[in-house]
Amino acid sequence: MSKLKDEDEALKNQDIQKEMKNKLEEMIKDGREIGMQLCVYHQGELVVNTYAGIINTESKIPVTEQTLFPAFSTTKGFASTLLHILVERGKLDYEQRICEIWPEFAQNGKENILIKHALNHTAGVPHLPPNLTAADICNFEKMCEIVANQTPISAPGERQEYHAFTYGWIIGRLIELASKMSFTAFLEQEIKKPLGTDSIFVGVPDDVMATWPIATVYEPGFDKSNFNTEGYETYPECCMPMCEGINQKASLQACIPGVNGVFNALSMARLYAALLPGSPGVTNGIKLLTPETVKKISAVSSRLVTPEWTSTLGLGYFIGGYGKRETIFGHGGYGGSAAFADPEYDFSIGFTKNYFHPNGAELEIVKTVRELLDIPVD
Repeated sequence: MSKLKDEDEALKNQDIQKEMKNKLEEMIKDGREIGMQLCVYHQGELVVNTYAGIINTESKIPVTEQTLFPAFSTTKGFASTLLHILVERGKLDYEQRICEIWPEFAQNGKENILIKHALNHTAGVPHLPPNLTAADICNFEKMCEIVANQTPISAPGERQEYHAFTYGWIIGRLIELASKMSFTAFLEQEIKKPLGTDSIFVGVPDDVMATWPIATVYEPGFDKSNFNTEGYETYPECCMPMCEGINQKASLQACIPGVNGVFNALSMARLYAALLPGSPGVTNGIKLLTPETVKKISAVSSRLVTPEWTSTLGLGYFIGGYGKRETIFGHGGYGGSAAFADPEYDFSIGFTKNYFHPNGAELEIVKTVRELLDIPVD
């Protein structure tokens, strides 16, 4: 009976792979997307690993499993996981003041900001000073100095405000100081190598730039009015439009741990599979964090309620972003990339794309694959 059940599951997974492949190709044909990848782990199995479209409209090179996509804030999930690894090893503590590790951060009234405040976006330093250049944004050391000099706009823990860019420099600097390694080296050692993937970059090296296909991202309807770029900027003026900025070689090769990760869907799904309490075979037995830590970091830590939306955060991840259940955690990225885990159903997903517009595929893709796996959407 067990063998028959296994065979039934294998056939079901083949059908899901085929159906999702067809769906991606239909969306490309209909003009809703240009290039996409989708990868899903479920109950210890890689059930979907598919792709469609082209990496850019100039070369028309087809997207493959190996194609790399700029994934914007999906990067924050990788950075957060690295910090949690250091907490487990006793190098950092969520209740610790940031200035105990990074003394310069205490400037201008930031001496009482805790590491947990940075992780749940209540540190009060979401903005950057005006008149920054693209070269400044690509200079990790300079940006850490600038963030350390910021004056907070609210008291620690008082209110949630998304730290779009500053998150990466705060968390990235803590990781470097606690690990005594560069952010990229620690990422390589603690996530990339253990997960057995060569498709995780926060700063693409020259050899990869020269030999690997990297998707170009497009946003023909970019509207600057959607971003706060006046006075102290959450989204720096020099980075607008966002897609044009990230397509530049300097942006791809810089270390900006909050926004410039370059991944494929498989590596994104595998990260969250390695955070699930089940499925030991998915990542060759590798678990990046203990179940106790995962439970703690995926619990609600801050919440912002507005008339338009509710933002719920754990320690470095959004909670329940693709449904109402607050057991789901992960991080999406500007334009529609998505990566998250659903421990209740032993499910993780990675989704990449390169065409940003209001009628994008991401919500429909996520909804469809969960329905096919009998996973409740809400």
